[in-house]
Amino acid sequence: MLTLREQQQSLRRILTSTRTCEIETDPWLTEVLQSPGLAMTREIASWWLRFQIESQCIYTSRLMKRMSCYATWIDNHFSRNPTPPAIEELTLHFLSSLTSHPDPLLRAVAAFELECLIPASTHHIPVAIVWNRNPHHVLNALNQGTELPESDPSIRYILTIGPPSGTPRQVSCTQLHTNAVPS
Repeated sequence: MLTLREQQQSLRRILTSTRTCEIETDPWLTEVLQSPGLAMTREIASWWLRFQIESQCIYTSRLMKRMSCYATWIDNHFSRNPTPPAIEELTLHFLSSLTSHPDPLLRAVAAFELECLIPASTHHIPVAIVWNRNPHHVLNALNQGTELPESDPSIRYILTIGPPSGTPRQVSCTQLHTNAVPS
């Protein structure tokens, strides 16, 4: 017989897994696993997770929706990783998960939002984020729902967010022309 803690942990694995998960032998958990309402419960949990992230990570979620990868990324990521209980921790976890995404624009937007969410008092050195197109135009397009600007392979934009020398933090953008451009 499972302890209450083991049963609750198994129930959480059942609810957050998008694939079949192995559970300890327990008649009640077996019944839950075979329940016709399990798929709906999982969908509702996923919807709330996406809703919470969307409300905190506005630009990243809008870009991911345009790329048609928002719901899939969240479902896949949080089925493999524990979901943090606090919204602040959840959004930091989500944005950090995108540092390895193959799309350079998505990595830049997520890095920008992540940097904006981290308290200014924790920064002592500037942070530079490389963009493959003008960040101002990208954020404007995401705000207004208009076409994203095209990438120019010979230009990189370096968005620098400096430590506070007062309030607010210093933000600058430098355009860099180059022939050999990293992604």
